[in-house]
Amino acid sequence: MGSIAALGSGAAWALGSVLFRGLADHTSALGLNLAKGLLGLIYLGLALAFVGTVPMDGRSTFFLSLSGLIGIALGDTLFFMALVRLEPRRTVLLATVGQALTVVMALGFLGERPGLMTWIGIITILTGVTWVMAEQSSSTRGGTMAGIGLGLGAAFCMSAGVILAKLGVAEVPALQATTVRMAAGMFGLLIVGLSRGSIIQWLKPFSNTKNLARLAWADVVIIGGGFYLSMLALELTDATVASVLCATEPLFVLPLTIWILKESVSLRAFFGATVTVAGAALIIIGG
Repeated sequence: MGSIAALGSGAAWALGSVLFRGLADHTSALGLNLAKGLLGLIYLGLALAFVGTVPMDGRSTFFLSLSGLIGIALGDTLFFMALVRLEPRRTVLLATVGQALTVVMALGFLGERPGLMTWIGIITILTGVTWVMAEQSSSTRGGTMAGIGLGLGAAFCMSAGVILAKLGVAEVPALQATTVRMAAGMFGLLIVGLSRGSIIQWLKPFSNTKNLARLAWADVVIIGGGFYLSMLALELTDATVASVLCATEPLFVLPLTIWILKESVSLRAFFGATVTVAGAALIIIGG
């Protein structure tokens, strides 16, 4: 069940990335992240009203909150900034580097011991990502390089968020853990927005009914599929396995990019994504 949840999360993140790409051109990354999170908290709150909550100890609250600040407030913002500069398929592929980072972090912080096959998988992932990133695109070189830097920053923050969430989710139901992470992330963004006096400006694009409707649908996919299923996977299986199975995102995003965004995908992009996912499979075998 943990593996199925992780695969579902990967598919949801792929679809969400494509859906959010249409919004990213009309909003700031901070505004998009804040609006996504605030609406997501409404969805999560309604769900919690039906299933209820359990008491949380200080340790779980601390790690889940820190996970939300680093993984959601910072990581998702960097992801949206990269999404503007790169196509969804390349941004998602960069995020796959985070799966390799998660394995390394799990080694140091969770005591998980990956074997030789796992390390070969990590090298394979990095090879596939590098192969695709080296492909020429319609973006300017400066924009592409900035996007790659932002994407790698997002991958690092999301990986750190996964490790911290794993430490906090052990005694907390996945839905409640998702809500705590989201609330902490939005608290961090609200503090930044209030200090800069930018919250109204950030949220102004969503006074447009069309943008709000797009956000509502994308949030259903990201909150219900991406965040919740990833927490459920962490609850049911090792952080390494859960994170690596989410690395199937690149294969999910290719047909979605062609279908929804009408973008062409080169053979190089296809094989690079395939090599990346093969690396993820090696990590699973090695686990």
